[in-house]
Amino acid sequence: MSELLELLHSLRAPVTLHGAFALPIFFDLGAIFCFALTGAWAATHRGYDLVGAFVLAFVTGLGGALIRDSFLLAMEPAVLRDERYLLVVFSATLIAGATFKLERRFGRMMAAVDALGLGAYAVVGMQKSIIAGLPLGAVLLVGVANAVGGGMMRDVIVRDEPLILKPGQVYALATVGGCLVFLGVLKLYDWEVEQAAWLCIGVTFLLRMLAILFNWRTAAVSEGIPLRLGNEDDRQ
Repeated sequence: MSELLELLHSLRAPVTLHGAFALPIFFDLGAIFCFALTGAWAATHRGYDLVGAFVLAFVTGLGGALIRDSFLLAMEPAVLRDERYLLVVFSATLIAGATFKLERRFGRMMAAVDALGLGAYAVVGMQKSIIAGLPLGAVLLVGVANAVGGGMMRDVIVRDEPLILKPGQVYALATVGGCLVFLGVLKLYDWEVEQAAWLCIGVTFLLRMLAILFNWRTAAVSEGIPLRLGNEDDRQ
């Protein structure tokens, strides 16, 4: 019993970071471009004009970071201090109008980039929240919000029910799995942040790609089972 209490007490203690993790700038800008492009494509299918396409591209590409910094961590948004991010979003908006008919051809590539981005941006969010001194539960929340917040903001703006709230293909849960691995190796094994970060990215990517390959799906709470196989393509 005392050992269990000691373990619970240790989990409540702040995580100690050894080293730091920084996304390579080419990956950061490239991933945001792809996310923004999907948002702008969604705008073209709805018949939005250039302003509407830019708004959807902006929130899809940068919404997670804005939620992390402005709402959850109460700090100046990092993405607004570097004009390259806005230029990337604007470029994606312009390109979307000429390429939206090719959207299906790039589906697999976008899915792979998205799966990599989930883990990468979750790590960025968790690292910033650990530095801010948040407890483990809040760190997990910030990491997941950083990863999936952009898509949720996009759905809310276009007045759709956010996909991650509905039963569908495993998506947010893949991010949660990667985040738990990241926090686990930091807390229990005292790993270097960079090593833990790449492990989180790898686990999240693997879980998401396996979910696509085998169509792992969540189920409604009323069904009484958390996961099942299905035929639809929604995300969760």
